[in-house]
Amino acid sequence: MTTHIKTELSLLSELVLSLLLTASLGIYCVKTFDAFPWLAFIGIPVGLALIVACWEEKKNQWTLLIVGLLINTFVWSIVFNWHSFF
Repeated sequence: MTTHIKTELSLLSELVLSLLLTASLGIYCVKTFDAFPWLAFIGIPVGLALIVACWEEKKNQWTLLIVGLLINTFVWSIVFNWHSFF
């Protein structure tokens, strides 16, 4: 495999990991709590993104994972709180 293909697969796996982390956390919160704890749901991925961002300077760059965590958190919080808006 060329380095370009390895880089593309790494970026794709970072996006899938951020999607799976936020979706599984959201499903856990829906199944466990009566009212959806949206502040805790937002806080956990944002905190994880901050930890990875601080750790990023020492290791590989994980920018797509960080951006994916933040965007997926926003999207999933709207999806899981859709009934509260209307």
